[in-house]
Amino acid sequence: MEREAGMVKLTNSAGAVVLSLAGAAAVLVSASPAAAQFEPAGSAPAPSVAPTPRTPDGKPDFNGYWQATPPRPGGGAAPGGIPIAPDTGRLGPNDLVQANNLRNGDFSNLTNDGVPARRQGDNLPLYKPEYWEKVLDLDLNGNKQDPYGQCFPMSTPRMGPPARILQTPTDLFMVYRVPFQQNQFRTVPIGPRTHPVDRDGTWNGDPVAHWDGDTLVIETVGFNDLSWLGAEGYFHSYDLKVTERFRPQGDRILYDVTVEDPTVLQKPWVMNTRTLYRITDPNYRIEEADPCSDRDSTQIVGKQREM
Repeated sequence: MEREAGMVKLTNSAGAVVLSLAGAAAVLVSASPAAAQFEPAGSAPAPSVAPTPRTPDGKPDFNGYWQATPPRPGGGAAPGGIPIAPDTGRLGPNDLVQANNLRNGDFSNLTNDGVPARRQGDNLPLYKPEYWEKVLDLDLNGNKQDPYGQCFPMSTPRMGPPARILQTPTDLFMVYRVPFQQNQFRTVPIGPRTHPVDRDGTWNGDPVAHWDGDTLVIETVGFNDLSWLGAEGYFHSYDLKVTERFRPQGDRILYDVTVEDPTVLQKPWVMNTRTLYRITDPNYRIEEADPCSDRDSTQIVGKQREM
């Protein structure tokens, strides 16, 4: 990659320019609100002006609706109701273009070209060498092998952070907006509790939450080995452990995820920090999603996939 005045050039191994972005266009793309959920790991936005709401017992209050883009003036949801989506790496220009189109209600050019862009991200899971062939095969044939494309649950952490949180001193109820599928939910107990040692693996695993100061920590184990971490063929084993951290920052939440799977990964995968914004519009509701129906998988002839 070369940088010139107002220009970014990407070159191939022979030195030929394969992509160039004018500086003004690059600034326009990077300034898109959709990029807010894809911040580098460990980064944090400017401190929020509003104080962090708290429950009667003094804990941060996460009750409410959340989205990945800053709300409109007055607290309303972003136009188009862009759902909170998972992130498996760096966002490509086409992802941002599509996010803007979706926000404006334009579905005329909805594609998944962002999947190849995320494969080239700078924060990807590092598999053990003996599993790379499997990852590549699943990626190549993901249109038919991806369980999400067959209406199975997207699961944690692939489905990203929740769009709705109901919080009590002892429990959390979380609702997730999953593109092209029915909305999903999780129930998470808070407080001292051990994971059952003889439980069969499930799609969402067995979560247990606790407070680390003002940070809400959810540790989940007991997954099956059927779900994927991402659309790029990122499978996992029964040893998967997902640790989510919700860090309050006024009317925002900084959402961090660490993925551990010593069976297939060389090291834990610390996913990029995402920022969630509270929706304060009292009339906002999560739209009911159409149930998923697997009618097309046997007719697919290309390599395109949904997410």
